[in-house]
Amino acid sequence: MTLDRWRRLTILFIALASITTSPASHTQEVPKSDPEDALVRWDSICSARGCLMQTDVLRGISDDPAPPDPNDFREYVSINVAMERATRRPAYFTFMVDPRAQQDQGIFIAFTKTRKVDGLWKMGIDRDGANRLPACECTTNACIARVPLGLLPEGKDRRAMNLLDKFNQSSSLLVLYMKEGKPYRTMVLLSSFKKEYQRVLASELK
Repeated sequence: MTLDRWRRLTILFIALASITTSPASHTQEVPKSDPEDALVRWDSICSARGCLMQTDVLRGISDDPAPPDPNDFREYVSINVAMERATRRPAYFTFMVDPRAQQDQGIFIAFTKTRKVDGLWKMGIDRDGANRLPACECTTNACIARVPLGLLPEGKDRRAMNLLDKFNQSSSLLVLYMKEGKPYRTMVLLSSFKKEYQRVLASELK
């Protein structure tokens, strides 16, 4: 993938962020409660080896005029975070998208941070921009990218990063993949991940 295409994808993510936070849509006064938990729910299954944290989010906006079908499992973006009991650190992160996605284009992620400006919440892509996940493989059920230890290695179209740190320090995660030449973009709010991660550390991985 060329540097120009990488930059275009970063611009695409920024456009998504600006749409989400434009004054005409979702820019608003500071909320008194946190509604994000109802939008993105994380569940954990624990065993002797550790815990698997997991969420499924219906895909977001795209250039496809057809809305996402909540009854079609292929229309969901799924994320797994496997935590080792011995180390209390990730064994891996997996990102799963539509099995009809273009495997050669891969899966891209970016992180956002929300800041308060004149009493309003505004969101922007962080300085690492869009990053292509390594080794995307597709099956009949999903296209999957796995990141061992949650440590994304440096590459020509990605920066080295610690995904656990990013998940805990960012406001949301943006996931992008291509299908039939169209980009599909999904936002995953991260406040509920942070709460579940702290609960798992405190009560399950003691």
